[in-house]
Parts: sequence; structure tokens; C-alpha cells
Amino acid sequence: MNNNQTSIVSSYEQLMSLANETGTDKSSSPDISLKHLVDSLINSGLGDAVKRACWHPSDIAAGQLVRQATDAILTANNEDTSFRMDIFVMPVILVVGAQKSTMLSTVIHDVNALKEVFESLGVLGHCRNFGLANCLTDHEALNQYPLESWRFASRYDESKSVATLDFPEYPIESSSRAETAHLRFLCGVALNPASAPSIFESAGDIGRWGMKFTETVSAQLSTPDCSVLALPRAPRPLIKSLEEGYWASREVGFQLFASNALNHARLKFGEPDVFIDSGAGDKVLTRLSSLFDDSFDRTYSFPVAPYESHNQVLANIDEFLREIGIQRYELKVAEGEQRFVNCEA
Repeated sequence: MNNNQTSIVSSYEQLMSLANETGTDKSSSPDISLKHLVDSLINSGLGDAVKRACWHPSDIAAGQLVRQATDAILTANNEDTSFRMDIFVMPVILVVGAQKSTMLSTVIHDVNALKEVFESLGVLGHCRNFGLANCLTDHEALNQYPLESWRFASRYDESKSVATLDFPEYPIESSSRAETAHLRFLCGVALNPASAPSIFESAGDIGRWGMKFTETVSAQLSTPDCSVLALPRAPRPLIKSLEEGYWASREVGFQLFASNALNHARLKFGEPDVFIDSGAGDKVLTRLSSLFDDSFDRTYSFPVAPYESHNQVLANIDEFLREIGIQRYELKVAEGEQRFVNCEA
């Protein structure tokens, strides 16, 4: 192990230790020292240690604190400036239905039309300058950026040279089968007076602009052979957006699977048998089958991220199954216990 790897491991352990202490500290501002440590590590070029603590924490609760602290540092602006600049990231779930195999572009050809949506609906508040990237990028492209570069670019300073972040397009390879969900991100920047609400606050109510966003982006991305439904989430700082986006893509993917499989079953033979296996390692398996049709056997694998709990995934699956009218399902938990869950209870 070289010196840099040793430093990353040591810094990661230090972050986890402090985050665990912060979680048990009942003082009024227990996270100040955690933010200071995150800031110093990013400043020292050890952003990889911070990323590891965010996405592969030794403790789930501690990891959440590190992610919050990291976003606080990445969005912090100089206190002596009149303006604040926020680089925001908006998760977008693209539900794609293709008539044939194709490569779908994620370039937004008329960005001004999308900017007008936000401006016309009064979403930007006191924003003086607002810009959007002209394409949708993916999770890996955003996560690979050094945190020190992201922080430098997002801090407003009249005396510094303009720093840019490049967000490459990531097309979607689609095939002629059932609708599929794909995670992409739209990045942007907003310049506000320091005393005004940030873009994260002014655009936080997705109900004001979500439908118009969906109409505008869906129309630009759809082709004669491929329909696209663009479902946005609220703009967030980098880390929160990566977290919420990955969750949303799996959630929508499961909902598409369950809805399509259930509709097929009900049309052919009635209610299917539903079995959920939470003891399959880093995923939760949902299987729909039937004694009346041996050819019907469909399974969805819902990955559980290292910073999440199986219970979080199970609660989401249970809620949706109840919404679509499943009466009961069989559940196997990590310890091996199997039981029936009555959804009507």
C-alpha cells in the first residue's frame, strides 16, 4: 500500500470515528468538527477518503452525517461576498419505451425552453443568473469528479478566475421490450444575492414546476421509435442528489416491474403469489409466480447500497405492494425467518 492509499485509509477511519462520536453527541452543534474535518481533507486532496465515507461507511448513521457534512462544505460560500453561487444537480428518471433497439441521445437541444419553464413559474426567486447544462449525464460521471474541483467551482469569488465543470452526455441503449427506468442528472448553476433563498429552497417545491419540466424534456428526448417520460426530482447539492437519484431509479424500476407483472397476471389467471427474500446479501428479491401458470415467473432484484438498510428497501416495497392491491406476500428476512404479511391489516 503506497503513502496515498495509507492516507486515504487513515483519513477514512478518522472520519468514521468522528462521525460516530458526532451521532452520540447531544450538544447544540455537534457537527462543526465533522464539517471542519471534511473541509480539511478535501483541501488536502483527500476527497477520495470523504467519498468512501459517504458511500461505504462502517456505520449507516455515521455515513449519513458525513454526506450531510460534505454537502454543507461543497455549498458553502465566502461570508464576505454579496452573492452566493450554487452548483446544483437534479436527478431525472427517464422511463423509456422503445419499438426497436436504439441508442437514445440525452442532449437537450433547446435549453432555453427549459430555462423559461423555471423563469415563467417564478421558481428562481431573486436569482440574478441561472444556467443549465445542455445534456443529461450519469451517476458515475458526477461521482468521479474530485471533490476539491467541485468545491472550487461552486464558490463565488469576484477575484477568482471562472472554473468550469464538464458534464458529458450519456446516451441510453434501449431495446424493444417493457418500459425501463434510467437514471440521469441535469446540472446547473444559480447566482443569488447572499441574503436571498438558495436555488435549493426556491425550487424545492417540485409541484410548481415538475409537470412542465416533464412535458418539455420528454418532448425533446422522445423520437418516433422511442417514447421518453422524464420524471425530475428537486435540485440538490452533489452528494444528496447522487443519493436520491440512485434511490429513485431503483424505486421507479421496481414499480414498473411490479405493475407490469401484476397486470399480466391478473389478465391471465388472477392474483399471483408474491415472495420477498431479504436474505440474499446486498439485494432484496421480489418474485411473482403462480401455481396456475408455470410459465409465469418473474423476479426483480432491488440492490441495497452499502449506506442503506434492508429495512428501508423493504418498507418501500411493502408500501407499493399495498398501493397496487396485493393482499399478502411471503417474506424471508435476513435471519432466515419466513412469514406471511397481510397487506390488508
